[in-house]
Amino acid sequence: MLTTGPGLLPNAYRVVHIAADGFENRILRGRIYHDSREEGTAFTGLSEMILILEKLFDEIHYPMKSVDHRNFTEKKRWDFKAETKEAGNSSLSPEHRGKQADFMLHVKYRYHATWQGVIVQSGTEKSASFLSLMELMDFFAETLGSGVRLLGSGPGKKMCEITVRSCEGCQMGGDVSHPALPKRRTFINEFDLKEEISWMLDPMPEGEMQKRIILPRSFQVAVGNGSRATFVVRVLFRENATWQGTVTWKEKRRQVNFRSFMELLLLMYEAVGHMGEWQEKDGGEEPDACTA
Repeated sequence: MLTTGPGLLPNAYRVVHIAADGFENRILRGRIYHDSREEGTAFTGLSEMILILEKLFDEIHYPMKSVDHRNFTEKKRWDFKAETKEAGNSSLSPEHRGKQADFMLHVKYRYHATWQGVIVQSGTEKSASFLSLMELMDFFAETLGSGVRLLGSGPGKKMCEITVRSCEGCQMGGDVSHPALPKRRTFINEFDLKEEISWMLDPMPEGEMQKRIILPRSFQVAVGNGSRATFVVRVLFRENATWQGTVTWKEKRRQVNFRSFMELLLLMYEAVGHMGEWQEKDGGEEPDACTA
């Protein structure tokens, strides 16, 4: 049940309605409604949903974020200028319900550069508490029909290379690889990306305590041909139901520590989505920027 304490924000103001219109190829599409908006906002992909909600939370000052998101610029986080697409008023009338499902999302906290809260699927008894975006993603995947893919035992590589080869709106696609592995593993959405990185990590034997620290290894990686941006990701910790580590943007030779999978996604989108601004800033040649 979504509740709040006396004297604080009303229940409805704390809750966001997510009308899910589709989940084809595990690309989440839908609309976001909130009492502070006269119109809803359409989104395509999990990353765009995150950006819209982060902006909303900042504007209504709930929930307050405990830390600022990191970035590659060493300055204030760049503004994500995603196009706002109106989607009707915010009432939960029949014409504004999702074509596939409706969710009432209550993000209570923004600790550890991720989200904590509860989500309820309207019209059903399905609900879940989540400690991170990664757990929220698992709920979406299971509820909308794709489930969490079991990829089998991974190779035990604590480091991987993520090559972003396409970007449409906020939706990135590409591949995950390691120089010791012969095959690149493709992703076309954030759910794929999370699972492919998970596959790289050591599978934990049943009953064994989770290792908190993963020792990094040094190696050379090949630059992807025709890629928009290439990132070397090291997962050093697995705490707070998410990941912590370092991400290196190879083309710019910049490295940043990330505190969650959500922060890693935002760092990658910042780099790819603002490629043209990096080109102007550094005076170098870059691939064409994706539409932001």
